[in-house]
Parts: sequence; C-alpha cells; structure tokens
Amino acid sequence: MRAFMLELLAMATSPSSAPPPPSATKVPHVQNPRTQAQVRRDVTWQIALPLGLAVMAMLVLMVLLILPAAAPVRSPWADVSLILLIIPTAVFGLVILALLVGLIYGAWYGLRELPFLFKRGQDIVALASYRVQAGAGKVSGVFLSIRSAAAGARRAAKGVSDFFNLGG
Repeated sequence: MRAFMLELLAMATSPSSAPPPPSATKVPHVQNPRTQAQVRRDVTWQIALPLGLAVMAMLVLMVLLILPAAAPVRSPWADVSLILLIIPTAVFGLVILALLVGLIYGAWYGLRELPFLFKRGQDIVALASYRVQAGAGKVSGVFLSIRSAAAGARRAAKGVSDFFNLGG
C-alpha cells in the first residue's frame, strides 16, 4: 500500500521533487545459507541426477542399436515388430480408402442423377403451385363476387334512398 501511495505521489508531483521509485531503493535479498545448501542438494538429487541417468540410458540404447554386432539378433525381432506395426496401419488405411471410394461414387452418382430428379421435383412443385393458385382464385372469386354484388346492391339502395330523401 505504501508503494502504491508513493507511486501516486510521484505521478502527481514534478519529476525534480518526486522521491525515488520503490524499485530504485531495492534491498538485496539475503538467503539463509543452510536453506540454500539444502535446495541445491535437492535440485541435484531430484532433477539433475534422474535427468542425467535418463540421457545416459538413451545414449547407451542408441549405441547398442547402431552396433553391427547385434544385427543378427535384431533382424527377426525387427521383422516381427515391423509386421505388427504395418497391420493396424494398413487396416486403418483400407477403411479410409473405402470411405473415400464410397464418397467419390456417391458424388459421381449424385451429379449424374440428381439434376433430372430435381427438375422433376421442380416441375411437380410448379404444377401444384399453379393448381393451388387456380383453386384459390376460384374460391376467392365466389366470395368476392358475392361481396361485390352485395356492395353494389347496398350502394344502389343508398342512392335510391338519398334520391327520395332529397326530394321530400
């Protein structure tokens, strides 16, 4: 909190009268020598030694694999492990190939057959639309003609009524 207040004070005043920022008055960090020695010992035993042993083991294994003296012993096991690695990969590759062949055949068949089917569907929908509009026109024509005849009759009656009312 004190450092925050000092920063606010430094921002509010001119640079010449401002106190030095808290980072400039940093006190060196002093560690306990016993704790520091214990941390170094733990780092050696828990990090450096296991990592060094793992690197050495990998180097030894790499050298043993490269040595030509072990080639006759390695060959049958290498062949068996290679077969065991190839079989699942080949099966997976065949499944992917079958899926791709099916997709390609489906796309080819669709591009060949679907335009004709879509045209037939479009014609059927257009014919249905025409027939629905024609039927709706006939039905609405009946109601419109009845309403228009009734409106015409009302208008004529009102005209006759207005004619007799003006005269009397």
